[in-house]
Amino acid sequence: MKSKKIIALGLVAAMTIAMVTGCGGKKSESSNKTVTSQSEADEMVIGMNSDIIACDPAFAYDNNTNAVVDQITEGLLAYDQDNKLVSKLAKSWEQVDDVTYKYEIRDDVKFSDGTQMTADDVVFSLNRIKDPSVASYLNWMYANVDSIEKTGDWEVTVKLSTPDALWQYVLATTAGHVISQKFYEENKDDFGKPGTGIIGTGPYKFDSWTKDSEIVLSENENYWDKDNNAENAAKTLDYKIITEGTTLVSALQSGQVDLTMGLPTDQIPVIKKNDSLTITESDSFGTDYIAFNTQKAPFDDVNVRKAIYYALDRNQILDNITNGTVSEASASLINEALCTFNENDWKEYLKNVPDYEYNMEKAKEYLAKSSVPDGFECSIVCNQTATQNAEALLLQTALKELNITLNINKVTEDERVSTFMGGDGRNYDMIFCLWFSDFPDPAGNLNSVYPSTAGEEGGANAAVYNNSDVDTWLTEELASSDSTERTELMQKILDKVTDDVPYLVLDHPKVIMVTNSKVVEPKFSAEYQFNLFFKDFNLNK
Repeated sequence: MKSKKIIALGLVAAMTIAMVTGCGGKKSESSNKTVTSQSEADEMVIGMNSDIIACDPAFAYDNNTNAVVDQITEGLLAYDQDNKLVSKLAKSWEQVDDVTYKYEIRDDVKFSDGTQMTADDVVFSLNRIKDPSVASYLNWMYANVDSIEKTGDWEVTVKLSTPDALWQYVLATTAGHVISQKFYEENKDDFGKPGTGIIGTGPYKFDSWTKDSEIVLSENENYWDKDNNAENAAKTLDYKIITEGTTLVSALQSGQVDLTMGLPTDQIPVIKKNDSLTITESDSFGTDYIAFNTQKAPFDDVNVRKAIYYALDRNQILDNITNGTVSEASASLINEALCTFNENDWKEYLKNVPDYEYNMEKAKEYLAKSSVPDGFECSIVCNQTATQNAEALLLQTALKELNITLNINKVTEDERVSTFMGGDGRNYDMIFCLWFSDFPDPAGNLNSVYPSTAGEEGGANAAVYNNSDVDTWLTEELASSDSTERTELMQKILDKVTDDVPYLVLDHPKVIMVTNSKVVEPKFSAEYQFNLFFKDFNLNK
């Protein structure tokens, strides 16, 4: 269910730089880009490393698709730049009891075609995500939803089948975005596709989509919240699909691309040498890690897992491989960015969480008392990026000291994701993983990668980890509405899984954006997948 969100997406053929080359004309003082008209001055060109999946919130679950869809459609709620929930298409909301949520819908919102948004559009849009036949990538977020109904002219009520502490966040993701029911029903067969697009309530509207090449959005003159746009916001967003990293760098350096978030880490040093480009970063809710297949010998032996953990010098990843694009991690999949409640308790906990710092002597001790004291042969699945390849080679070299022969199985990114999600029946020893919590809540990670049920095909438990106590605590935590109780349960879970080490935590990736001087003080945060709003970006014109 989560596969599309975590695809690094390198699926289309590389473009040549000629694709984004502009005509001759007067040079802008504020960027390297050649400007020939006012319309060009009002345009922001965004470089993306792959095409989008669909122009449809039901399938907006990866960085590139979200970067487009988030400008066209909106949710009942949203995340602000502090990752806090705020009103959007819902004027207000309340949790009536453990399983009932009421949303008062705004009555002053129009779609980009000028028609009014109604509570019926809201109910239709949410039920569409919930409908299994639609096969939305975000359908899993509705697993505990019993009903979504219009309970007043401008009121929508959601009833849960069981308490769910994470539901409060769902309608601030693309799972809560509203589309025009009328437009959908008139264009059902081609909805969200290049020739048809979509109609939403956002600050931009769909203009065109040339597959594997370009997507163009223009200003929505009917936008209900136009007064809160940046003073010099772009009137046109032009997304260029540039799959090759060096080509994307060249486009940035020449000013033909104004902004990107799809730069490979090995190109960061090149960008840093260019004074006309700016790198802006934020902490993320993400974790890079390696999953051990705990249901497959010898990785069913915790001593083997601990031996490998101690054998890897993760400081070399920080110092020599990732070019400052990640932050240091303990053995926990949780970082401070996710700790949005009971913050002092979480900070104290994370400060003292056990770790497996590089120690080859300890690695040898654990292997000696394992089921394979003399070593063994195994393999690891990684994608074809320079980063994962370098990390795999680092681990391969380290394990030689333990007489462990590590074979590296390089696959395409979509193959790695399919394998991660159990697409081959979990037929692997170890696999590189990346997970971003959808919500500003530690449970966004824990309730995704540790439940035993998530070890089945389509789940994110790549370690196929199975512990009945952890399953019980996860269920209790999700059903609780008390933040202190939830914190205690989650820390109890972390204590257990840190000792069991189903995952080898590598680092926490940062959110990286590169801009030229045309873009002024870009605003984004750890929730960038759902709150990257280009209406808030000022342009130098």
